Order: sequence, then structure tokens, then C-alpha cells
Amino acid sequence: MRSFRLVLVEPEGKINFGFILRLARNFNISDICVVRPRFDLTDSEVLEFAAGGAEAVKYCRVCENVDECLEDVRVSICTTSKVGSEKDVLRQGVPINALRYVLPSEGVIAIVFGRESVGLTREELSKCDIISTIPLKSEYNVMNLSHAVALYLYELSRTESPENQKLTVGAECNKNTFKAILGLVREISTASDEPEEVFIALRHVLARASLTKPECSILYRFLKKLAYELGLKACTCPNAQ
Repeated sequence: MRSFRLVLVEPEGKINFGFILRLARNFNISDICVVRPRFDLTDSEVLEFAAGGAEAVKYCRVCENVDECLEDVRVSICTTSKVGSEKDVLRQGVPINALRYVLPSEGVIAIVFGRESVGLTREELSKCDIISTIPLKSEYNVMNLSHAVALYLYELSRTESPENQKLTVGAECNKNTFKAILGLVREISTASDEPEEVFIALRHVLARASLTKPECSILYRFLKKLAYELGLKACTCPNAQ
């Protein structure tokens, strides 16, 4: 079974946050993680603009960093208005309307939003499996935070419809195997001249690939063998398929 987690990094506006709580109620989101908010989440102004969604504040937990919010997720999606640079591997993104084709049908899916003023840092973006954006024809593509949250929650809610099937058929790669594969990719990337860039590129590719259980199994064994041949400390993951 799939569920969605809303991650908000250092939100700055009480009114915006109130609108987001209202959206959480609209879309039945009961898993909200807030990193270092710049105000009291129960402030009267927040609750006023949350209107009928004010009760969603009880679903919020406050953390010190993004890592804490992503600890148990299956796939993490970081949102940004800046994607597509030919020379920037970190900002190779998936448009919002294509997410339905790459997300697994089980596990927690985290959708991460940055600050109203500057968005997410490069370090924060590097922690996500998928980078995503909202393509706009306008030259000004930076949206208000609550508006962006509304669009993503609506689009993600559409992935629950029968007509929005994934690209692959069959049993999916489970969370433990996927994380084990990423661990091996991290190890193997150290053998390259650009370890961080190689890891980020392969992480994005694997997250978008809609891997099946047999594919993950053979990929895990191959990468483990490759790490051994390279003389690296391959991770042993007993829960991997």
C-alpha cells in the first residue's frame, strides 16, 4: 500500500503554511514532516488560514534536518523550479505530470518542498531519489509554495486511479533491495573520478526505472560482485531480495 508524506523545509510564511494544512485535509494527507519551521505551527494566524484543515496540525512532526524526514521512505521527490541544465547532473528532473509513471505502488513516497525565499539547497536536493519540477511556458516559473503543493498533491492523487498504471508489470523491487542497490552504487561510484556526480546520476536513473523484483535481484547480485572485483567493501544486506 502506498502513502504520501509531505516534507516542508524551513517554511517561512504562516499564511502559506495555513493553506498547506488546508490542502493536507483536502487530500487526506496525515503524514507531515516540518524541518526547522520559522514560526509556531499552532500560531493563531496559521490556524485561521487553515480553516477546516486546522486539525491537520496534529499530523505534523518537527525535525532538525531533511534526513530525519526521509528515514523510512521508499522514494523521495525533491521539488525545484531550476532543472534541465546540460552540465548539472543534480538538476535533471521529472516533470510533475510524469511522476505517475515512475512511482512505486507500495511504501511511503516523500514529496519535499523548500523555503519560500530560496527553495532547497543543493545539499538537500542531493538527498532525494527524484528531482521534479512544474514546467511552465512563462519565463517566470517560480510558484508560490502553497500553490505548488496544491498541484503536486492533486497530481499525486491522480496516481491512485486505475487508468494511471506504471510502465512495468509484475512484482516491484522492495524498499530494502532498492536501498541495498543504492548502497552498492555509492561504494562503486568511489572508483570514478567524479564519485558524487556518478552516484547522483545513477540514483536518479534507478528511481525513475520502475524496477521489478527480478530486475532488482539480478542487479543487486551484479553490483555486489562488481564491488568485490573492485576491492571495495560491498554492503551485505540480509533483507535484500
